[in-house]
This record gives sequence, structure tokens and C-alpha cells, in this order.
Amino acid sequence: MSFSAFPNECIASQKGDICILPITLTYPKLSSSEHCLHVNEQVLGCWLPDKLPTELNVELEADSTLTLINENAKKAPSVMLKVKYRQASSHRRRVKNPWSIF
Repeated sequence: MSFSAFPNECIASQKGDICILPITLTYPKLSSSEHCLHVNEQVLGCWLPDKLPTELNVELEADSTLTLINENAKKAPSVMLKVKYRQASSHRRRVKNPWSIF
């Protein structure tokens, strides 16, 4: 089992909006020392392995990396969290050609 977050995509109405993503976390087998969750460089919190949250709300403005960091681990598992937008682009494709031969 590896470190994962589900869902890993958040849908905001338009670019620049903050998207609140409720995620479910799964963890690999962890050592007994304290582990911290980071979104990019921001610390969400630190817990002992048996107290790590399985559900969490994360606020995202852009694509971010959720990382599980152990104080003495050199390699930290991470997950990409993506932000998508509902608002269509302002450029629209014409459905009907502007000319006709008839």
C-alpha cells in the first residue's frame, strides 16, 4: 500500500477561485516517529502514525503537491492535487459556416 489521496481533482468555477477539496488519505506502513502533511511548502499538521487523519479538507488555488514528511526520512511520498475550472474559454468555435453555395 502506498500514500494516496482520493479524489485528487478539485473543480472551481473560475480561475483564481479557492477550491475546497475533501480528500480521503491512505498511508503506507509508517515508522513510529511523527509525520507531517504539507501542501506545497505549507504545513497542514503533524501527527503520530496512529493519529494521522484519514479524511481532510484541503484549500487549493492551483495545482499542488500533498507530501507526507517524516523528520528523518530522505524520500517523502507525495500526491499531485489538480484544480480544474468550470468556466468555458471566451473563444467559441462557430458551429455553422458563415457562407453557403446555395
